[in-house]
Amino acid sequence: MDTFFIEFRDPLFGVVVFFILLFILSFLSYWWGRYKAAKEHRDLESFLGKFESIGEAKLSEQVQSNSLSSESWLLLAQSFEHQGNYEKSVEIYHALLSKNRDPIFQKDALLLLGKSFFKAGFLERSRQTFLQILQNNPRTPQALHHLVLIYEQLQQYDKALEVMESLIEISSESIDEKLYLECRILIGNHRIDMDEKAQKLFELYEAHRKLGYMIFEWLFTYRPQLGWSHYDQSLSVRLSDILWRLRDENLDLDIISSNTYLRELFSAKGSVDLSEGSSIFELDTLIALRRCGESKATMQFEYTCDKCNVISFLPFHRCPHCHAIDSVNVIMNLSKERFEENNSLQ
Repeated sequence: MDTFFIEFRDPLFGVVVFFILLFILSFLSYWWGRYKAAKEHRDLESFLGKFESIGEAKLSEQVQSNSLSSESWLLLAQSFEHQGNYEKSVEIYHALLSKNRDPIFQKDALLLLGKSFFKAGFLERSRQTFLQILQNNPRTPQALHHLVLIYEQLQQYDKALEVMESLIEISSESIDEKLYLECRILIGNHRIDMDEKAQKLFELYEAHRKLGYMIFEWLFTYRPQLGWSHYDQSLSVRLSDILWRLRDENLDLDIISSNTYLRELFSAKGSVDLSEGSSIFELDTLIALRRCGESKATMQFEYTCDKCNVISFLPFHRCPHCHAIDSVNVIMNLSKERFEENNSLQ
């Protein structure tokens, strides 16, 4: 019997113990993986059960029974999404998540599902979808970025900033977005005095030289004199619409007279008479009409994004299409002056 007994001092004893521990660790690792996969499956089933099916039942049945690959169904869902038919795209994503259990595929499908909810305006459903992704894949930049966008649209800037901290650890390109959120929080903080807020906004601009359109829009709206005192003349063209809407009593004639573009802009508006023409067609036309005594034309503005070139009729600080920050450019258009008519019966 002694031949089968290994003393603890024997080197072979350590080898046996090592293999026993290795077997135990492998066994535990295998069952932990099984448990984690089962838990993720239960979480996904629970998540899908929160939302009722939006589309037609026949479409869901076709996804389950049709021999088409999951990738083909994804392309079809994305084509529905591009057409604005979010109901059918969401229905396909739901059916695919129930059909395909591959973790990588489920992550990609959940991302597409969350984006569809976001584009369709279902912000709470979109938020829950991205949180579901982050529960199992916390380092997913697209999910974190869209979560920031959702909290921003809900005006929950503090939560957006918290998510942004995690996003910055993954991508340093998000620093500008953090600055943008800090600026939004500062502007929306009603506990800070307006003069103090204006000073902090200017200090923010001086330190980073970013968000010029957003910061000077606020300054010229609430503290125009302070806006002129800290005016950055390199932003003159970009701030054309903001300057155009200023009242004549809020103008700084010294700064205007020292800047060629501002002389042309306010001469075209009729606030001053400091320019006889302009190399810009719209301004030159308005100046000529003013000098002829005609005032039936004015300026209207459109806005385009530097990144994606989308055109908007409303100003923006974050592009509504590609979500780029501080990318707005102003387009000037001539239009007919509108006068209020007196329709009274007196």
